[in-house]
Amino acid sequence: MKKVLIFPAPFLINDPTTDQQNEYMISLLMEEMAMEGIGDFIEVNALDKSNYHEVVRKIIADRKPDWVIAAGESATACISLHGIKKLLVNPIVTFDDLNNVPEYARQHTYGFFGALPQQQKSYELFQSVYPNATWYVNAPNLSLIDIKDISILIISDKSNE
Repeated sequence: MKKVLIFPAPFLINDPTTDQQNEYMISLLMEEMAMEGIGDFIEVNALDKSNYHEVVRKIIADRKPDWVIAAGESATACISLHGIKKLLVNPIVTFDDLNNVPEYARQHTYGFFGALPQQQKSYELFQSVYPNATWYVNAPNLSLIDIKDISILIISDKSNE
């Protein structure tokens, strides 16, 4: 069985309301339950936020997964990792992320984007370099649950070995 690490979007709202906290916790629980059996969920909210990207990359380097599934800021932290197979949900993509991307990374990086304006911009940049990009025009709050079935298909596809 393939080793998969799952990094949900971390909770990054400053001075959140109780409703925002509850909404996040419920969605996180639903994602964890939906993705059960696919891979190991990483508790991203326990990670150091001051150097979040480096901490995520260190976990990946230490655990050496076959695949990484990441959402939100976690996906943004993973976009520049070129030696790993990854599925990214709503990463923030910049022009710097598109420089010197090796062919392996182009073929083994999948991007899924919701319909919010920032995500549309990131999708347009991402798909200019990575052929495996999907924009969910009717899903502004795209989450790990939304890509569960396609994740299973991609990860289990023997041609991705």
